[in-house]
Amino acid sequence: MKMLVSSVLAAAILASAAPALAQAIPNTETLSLQPKRVKGLLLGYGYQLGEYSGQVKGVNKSTQALGMFSSNYAKTTFTVSSPRLKAPMEVNCEGGQNRFGMGWIDFKRNDLAYVCNFVGGPSDASFALVLSDGKFMEKLYQPQRAAEIRYGGVTLRAKTKRLPGAVPMGGGATPSYVITKGDQEVAGMVRTTFKATFYLPVQGSPDRDAAAAMALALFFFNDPGSQQR
Repeated sequence: MKMLVSSVLAAAILASAAPALAQAIPNTETLSLQPKRVKGLLLGYGYQLGEYSGQVKGVNKSTQALGMFSSNYAKTTFTVSSPRLKAPMEVNCEGGQNRFGMGWIDFKRNDLAYVCNFVGGPSDASFALVLSDGKFMEKLYQPQRAAEIRYGGVTLRAKTKRLPGAVPMGGGATPSYVITKGDQEVAGMVRTTFKATFYLPVQGSPDRDAAAAMALALFFFNDPGSQQR
């Protein structure tokens, strides 16, 4: 079994400030997540995203058994503070994906399931992410994921979609998502090795807090899935 734990250095590299990109989604503000050192925090790091701030820590576990079985698991906990929250909100996320095969034949892989619960946030707050089917060209670009958040009476959905700054990765962590409300694109997030760019609804939008909570959950998700089905 191999265990990978988020470190301050890795997080700083991953979330380093990105130069401003052309606005990919109308009526959004382009932001970069800034990592911060937190005194006394050995595992994890602090972050600042516009008016949102907090701490995050996570663990990945991967098990391999003679090429016949693989199991991937991710667990992440992060906090969110903002002027509209009376106290920091804690978000606890976990989930994983298994695969079983015997060299010459693959058995059906369990679908990815990753969920978050919110402590100190709106009473209806919930988040879930699963595998999704995309068109052929979409699958060539990146793993297909779909997610939904309910937050303070707002329901938003997310799906993988290429945005400016994202590049094909051929598997592994999904680099970019677009967040929608109904049929309208309202937010997005691009995650690459050296950049982390967020597109949030402009200040004053009733969707801003829900979009920020979803984008942070997507960004902090250490995706255990792969592109192959």
